[in-house]
Amino acid sequence: MRTLALSLRLLLLCLLPNLALAIFADEAYQTDYHHALLGIPQPHTSFFHRPSAASKASLLYTLSDRLVLGAVNPKDGTVVWRQRLLDSGRNDINRGFLSAGDGENTIVSAVDGLVRAWDAADGRLSWQWAGKGRARALEVVEMEGLGKDVLVVHEEEGQVGAVRRLSANTGEVKWEFRDESGDVPFGVSSSPSSIYYISLHSALLKGFKIKVTALDPVTGKETGQSTLSSDSEVASEGSILFVGANSAAPLLVWTDKTFRTLKVNTIGTKHITTVNIVNDGAEDIEKISVHAPRTIKAQPHFLVHYQTAKSHWAQVYHVDLSDGSVTKAYDLPRVGGQGAFSTSTEYANVFFTRNTDFEVSLVSSVSHGILGRWPVRPKSHGGLADPEGISHAVSEVVSKGETTYAVRSALTLTSGDWELIRNGDPVWIRPEGLTGVVAAAWADLAEEAQDLAQNLAVEGHQNVFAAYEHRVRRHVRDLQHLPAWLQSIPTRVIASFLSTQPNIQQEGLHRDSFGFRKIVIAATDHGRLMALDAGRQGQTIWNFQAVDIPKGQTWDVYDIEVHEGVAVVKGAGGQFLRLDTLTGNVLQRQPGGTMESLETSISVHDESGEKLMVPIHADGSPGEVSVGNLHDGTTIVTQGQDGTVRGWATAKNAKPWIAWEFLPPSGETVVSAKSRPAHDPVASLGKVLGDRNVLYKYLNSNLILITTIGAATSTMSVYLLDSISGDVIYTSTHSGVDTSRPITSILSENWFAYSLFCDPVTVGEQNAKSPLPLPKGHQLIVSELFESPLPNDRGSLGSSSNFSAIHPAASENGGIVDTPHVKSQAFVIPGPISHMSVTSTLQGITPRSLICVLPSLNALIAIPQHLLDPRRPVGRDATAAEMEEGLFKYNAVLEFDPKWLLNHKREVLGLGKVITSPTLLESTSLVFAFGDVDIFGTRVAPIGGFDILGKGFNKLQLIGTVVALAIGTGVLAPMVRKKQIDGRWKA
Repeated sequence: MRTLALSLRLLLLCLLPNLALAIFADEAYQTDYHHALLGIPQPHTSFFHRPSAASKASLLYTLSDRLVLGAVNPKDGTVVWRQRLLDSGRNDINRGFLSAGDGENTIVSAVDGLVRAWDAADGRLSWQWAGKGRARALEVVEMEGLGKDVLVVHEEEGQVGAVRRLSANTGEVKWEFRDESGDVPFGVSSSPSSIYYISLHSALLKGFKIKVTALDPVTGKETGQSTLSSDSEVASEGSILFVGANSAAPLLVWTDKTFRTLKVNTIGTKHITTVNIVNDGAEDIEKISVHAPRTIKAQPHFLVHYQTAKSHWAQVYHVDLSDGSVTKAYDLPRVGGQGAFSTSTEYANVFFTRNTDFEVSLVSSVSHGILGRWPVRPKSHGGLADPEGISHAVSEVVSKGETTYAVRSALTLTSGDWELIRNGDPVWIRPEGLTGVVAAAWADLAEEAQDLAQNLAVEGHQNVFAAYEHRVRRHVRDLQHLPAWLQSIPTRVIASFLSTQPNIQQEGLHRDSFGFRKIVIAATDHGRLMALDAGRQGQTIWNFQAVDIPKGQTWDVYDIEVHEGVAVVKGAGGQFLRLDTLTGNVLQRQPGGTMESLETSISVHDESGEKLMVPIHADGSPGEVSVGNLHDGTTIVTQGQDGTVRGWATAKNAKPWIAWEFLPPSGETVVSAKSRPAHDPVASLGKVLGDRNVLYKYLNSNLILITTIGAATSTMSVYLLDSISGDVIYTSTHSGVDTSRPITSILSENWFAYSLFCDPVTVGEQNAKSPLPLPKGHQLIVSELFESPLPNDRGSLGSSSNFSAIHPAASENGGIVDTPHVKSQAFVIPGPISHMSVTSTLQGITPRSLICVLPSLNALIAIPQHLLDPRRPVGRDATAAEMEEGLFKYNAVLEFDPKWLLNHKREVLGLGKVITSPTLLESTSLVFAFGDVDIFGTRVAPIGGFDILGKGFNKLQLIGTVVALAIGTGVLAPMVRKKQIDGRWKA
């Protein structure tokens, strides 16, 4: 017996590696796609830098508008490493800073009050220092005899400016200078021998005077101060165009509101050079930018770039180190369209690279002669992007001889995408414009059979001769696809045997055989709309700027609805766009703010079955509609700004009226109101128990799950409402809740779930006694609704032949209210859940999985529903009948199994929401996750792909077996026939 037990243990030990193979190597990264994004690069926080002094190649670094710090390989555009510096927030000129010293192996960032140094090669944190207030400037400076250190300026409480010098190696504070004059801290600069603190002093009448305070590099003591007369030009911080540092002649450049004059000061002197801006074009100047080197070795030359709506030009200036005077060296001619300039250095030489949509040119700061010129190929000629304008650029120049140069430029396009051009040739493009997705929706593609059906319908409405002519022309058109189809047969056959995807480009957008190929319509907070092909690894189909968003603002998109190839994007203030899902063509546009207090709009089916847009005001009341078109019996549920949830009843030839309203108890506020998904089919009315009895589900398509919090009392409550009558059919309250942490919920079929951070649940909420109290932490509560606690019982209304949800008192059985029997269980989970969704299949036969976004792990998981069954036995093992149902003993701690991770080993940043869609296979659901940074899509089969052959199916073996049987049959058939004949003769 002992030998047998030992053998079984050894057998199980041998099987463990196979059990651990949750994701096979040939299955991962094939059916899913991940856009690992950084965000739109910012001009003041993007540069090329060598990660170490010994490195011969540079990496491309940026601190994006999403406050994601990352390094990109310039060769192929892959992300080497990235770090998100804040969980939320946007980067602007005063929010995030990034700097690196020449030859240093670290880069330094400053966001709010936190200064951190990162290893430039792998992104590991080297040191960090936390200051008070928020950072206003950051520079890695090199001083004569003192080496490289970090200078940071913070604006502390009371408008106090603090300048600190930190050790570049340890982050230790070497000295501190405090400015308590009340001036606005603005920046910091340095020359080889001095440090300068720059602040803005309010003038007597209007504007600001620029105050420059010289500091001793060793002690931080003030050594001098000068005030520049700038109040007539500097109306705000935006008037200052450039503050130089790490230069033999650091510059301070500002302009006036009308862009008529340019003022240049060499920091450390009181000399101001006035440049009169000459604009020979018809358009006004929209933007001025200054480009200058930030290294002590470089010559003191700089470039001023002028941009109008239709053209741009530049001027190059030289600084005289003896007296600080500024003189113009030469002009760069006006060129049509948008362009970008960037600065590069090689020893003392300074180069300026000019990038336009069609050309890259290189000039030296010494002379206007063109050192190199390269044409850029647009997308129509083999390039990667169509001409759409360049926002800004960074470049790296390498000399390969006296007259030969190599230039690579990282261009930030107006679309937000990031493209690298090497000597005019597009190398890669990163779709950074996909960041900031706030709303998304699935759109189905038409089948090729539908096109055939449309042609047949056309022929059916014509006479015989016209229909015959139409059919002949259709067949002739189809013949042009015959050669390509014949050529694809070998590829398809080989791919079928090798279990790979054939590389065959199908003309047009059509649905595949399994329904895996769908379109995702997405809207970003910076005003762009796009369509992604879920069947082609999330490739962009179309992308355009739908709404112009002012700087510092975001586009509020409430919802996207798709119906029969038309998407309706709903924004704030009644704004909506109606567009074609295949082409992106805008069919109808209504700007926001056309009606006072209008908040959004919803779609309601009218009497004819068509969708009607009903405007909703900020207080939750429906706006004016054609009352004659509203369908009887429709209830519109809205939530006003005061938190009140109301149900509005509609009827033909009548305005909507309040049918009911839900006002949370005093001290509570509504945080969410969830309804069942639009596609939520029910395959079974009950659960078949192990003893073959049936426990009937409580199924009500009109349920609403309302979540409220009480910040003062640290409570959280859930209310389950019937949206027709407004009756509360279930409620639960939790105490000791941290309302500042994520609280999310989901409602589907006959169950709902929610997650929170709170004290242990009570025994009554758990429906059973637990031997040990649950520790305080993140919890997931799952509740399931049944008609009765008894099997084969339909509950209080089981014998009723009629029931009214609007008027329960008028129903049979004395007006009994239909309330469900609720079973609940709570689970302690390892971390917070920021969003929940549920898989969706065509018929609802496949058990669902709960899809959760885990922000602390940067992951997306799918929890099988049977693990969350609230009927799991507590404090005892499952009986044989319960085990037959799939139930097992309840455990209060729910560990996240690595097999549930949909993103595998990849890290998905900033996911906020998840949407799902069914496929034509009942086993599989499509999943699309989006948010502030990344985009991720995959397929989920909760119980496996039972209706499709997997990659492990050996087709060669199957065919070999059939062929062997055929050969064997062919060989044995004559022998059997001969034996039969011989047997007859002998008989």
